[in-house]
Amino acid sequence: MTKLLSLGELLIDMLPQDSQNSAYLPIPGGAPANVAVGYAKLGGKAAFCGGMGDDYFAKQLTNALEQYNVDTEYLFTIEGAQTAMVIVSLDESGERSFNFYRHQTADLLLTNEHLKLINWDKLSTLHFCSNTLTNTAIAKTTVCALKQAKNNHKLVSFDVNLRYSLWQNSNDIEQNVHACYAYCDIVKLSRDELNFLATQRQQSVEAYLQSLLELGVTLVFLTDGPAPATVYHNAFTLSEAAPTITAVDTTSAGDAFIAGVLYYLNHSDNAVPLTDKLNDESIVKKALHFGLRCGSKACLAKGAFPALPTQKTLSK
Repeated sequence: MTKLLSLGELLIDMLPQDSQNSAYLPIPGGAPANVAVGYAKLGGKAAFCGGMGDDYFAKQLTNALEQYNVDTEYLFTIEGAQTAMVIVSLDESGERSFNFYRHQTADLLLTNEHLKLINWDKLSTLHFCSNTLTNTAIAKTTVCALKQAKNNHKLVSFDVNLRYSLWQNSNDIEQNVHACYAYCDIVKLSRDELNFLATQRQQSVEAYLQSLLELGVTLVFLTDGPAPATVYHNAFTLSEAAPTITAVDTTSAGDAFIAGVLYYLNHSDNAVPLTDKLNDESIVKKALHFGLRCGSKACLAKGAFPALPTQKTLSK
């Protein structure tokens, strides 16, 4: 079984239609949803777990996931709740900034009762991000999901993916993020996130990375925009330069990267158990390479779901 379950927020990205950010189009998005779609577009089986409002956008979101063959069995409608929204602004180089509208929205109202419906026997991997750690209730639900995944011997992937404006108190960020590491097999960080978290913990970046490995994380992927990406393991460290491109929109680059890594690990060399692949330097090197290709391709088109690559677009 190689099916991915992506847990977290499914929301509406208000995407600018010109370089002046003067008009916007509502597009389905949310980092965990992007990863589920990215994994499915590559040919994998994926499901999404999260809360969805019962508002105007609900049908659009459901249809978008189903369009890309993402299982919506664990997409739960929260009655009376609204769907979260984020306004994305792009600068001249395609880099983005975010303004979230997310107060008691449906993605924050997922509960442990919803998690009881998950059939872990059909899954290989759980993926999540830090946006479900921003308040006490959804953080507890997230940790419950992590415990269930580990009790069922599933791979757990964590793209930290910090959106600082979502946190009422920035001093809570590192503590809440750190509490999840003990359940994780894979952690993805950007260079900026690593610097921020290490500073909050009053450690050097080297000491912070080593602390993750000591907590039981097997692979730490570190991305740095167009600079080389690095993966850290207790027994080896690998780096590879990102492909040289002219970015149109970087909105889903990180999500495409981790979707590619997870897809490669789940689908390469089926004779090797998934957890063993994480310790195989050759396989990890190829997963890093594949993830970088996916991330770069996602920067060549606007939007989230539509920009995520397929096997066909990767071959071009």
